[in-house]
Amino acid sequence: MRTTCGPLALTGLSPAPVQVRGSFMLVPLLRDRPCADVRLHPWRVRAGVTAVARPDGSTYTGFVPHGLCLEWGAAIGAQVAGRQADQRRRGGPRAGRTPPAGRGPQVLPRMPRTAGTDRLHFLPRHLALEGLLALNFKAPAIAWPELSGDFVHGGVGCRWERVISGHDVPGYDLALRTFEIHQRQVGMLVVTSAGVQAAFVAPAPADYRLLHRGLLEDLYADLVVEHACTRQVEAVLGEEHMARARDAAGMRRALELMRRDWAEFTELSQLGDWQDRPLRTEEVYSPGSMRLERFVTDLRLNAVNHIGERLVRRDGELLYLSSMRLSGAQTRRAHLLAQLAAHEWNLPRAARAMGTDLHGLVARIEARGFGHLICARVREQAAGARRRAEERAVAPAPHRTP
Repeated sequence: MRTTCGPLALTGLSPAPVQVRGSFMLVPLLRDRPCADVRLHPWRVRAGVTAVARPDGSTYTGFVPHGLCLEWGAAIGAQVAGRQADQRRRGGPRAGRTPPAGRGPQVLPRMPRTAGTDRLHFLPRHLALEGLLALNFKAPAIAWPELSGDFVHGGVGCRWERVISGHDVPGYDLALRTFEIHQRQVGMLVVTSAGVQAAFVAPAPADYRLLHRGLLEDLYADLVVEHACTRQVEAVLGEEHMARARDAAGMRRALELMRRDWAEFTELSQLGDWQDRPLRTEEVYSPGSMRLERFVTDLRLNAVNHIGERLVRRDGELLYLSSMRLSGAQTRRAHLLAQLAAHEWNLPRAARAMGTDLHGLVARIEARGFGHLICARVREQAAGARRRAEERAVAPAPHRTP
């Protein structure tokens, strides 16, 4: 069920002082209290093109870099720790490693997939990417004459989103390799000069250590490449806090003060308005008393927007988080669908609300990649109206004799 809820909150987490490498500012997230009943670890899924069969007979196809396995239960912590020790003795699997691709599509039953009463397999970021348009899409209840027959009877049809692997982001690999992992660290915010680009949180420190290098295999919007190539962030210095320290005890006090100040700075500055924006959420699964949800911020065309997935307890504690900042094109696509759904796909009514006419709205729909939702007759009429408007704009002014 789709709902609107309050802003994303890092409940149960505290940010540590940031670490800077090149164009990246990496913010460690520490868990305030240990988590003993939920674990997250890599799931060995063959990398490459994967087709996911849905119950309605349709197929979702996407590139699957890696998978996650979520487990929960009173004694699950000890069980996962034992399996991880066995895997290390056998030499695998290790975080960030996937079997070779190129052996054709792999068909999975569905996404996510239960693997027992207390285990769930799912594909990170794909929950969010699949829900980007789904959370803002509402099928028309009336078969308006402007809509195509395929859309009315078959739904929105093919959808695609452009994303980039972390391996292709310049400097990201080096930043992760030189990143200092704290003892209680369970997550990280990836920040550039343009603000938070992505966030990842795991239930326990041991889970995060396994998945830290796997962040290279996650998916990111192409905006992060632009900022990684062109803009540097300032290094974080601690001279002001350490200036008055005269002994080891003074340095410890200064270090604690610096950590507190940087935590406040992260929450007030680096996160921007992210923590003030309501979310549109959809519950995907209910493991025990928790909720696995995908979400998108309220879409504003002139603001930063994020999509993601999260696992939260009833008291709001954030156990798992994977988010990605949307590009401008992705925001415009999702925003357009939300506007059309809000006006029940009545195109003339939606056009008036968006400050344009029917032909202008059809042009906008086609530019966003949804032209197949409109019937051919209306698209041809809109194209003709645009051509006539362009001809009038370039036509010479009539000659007047004095």
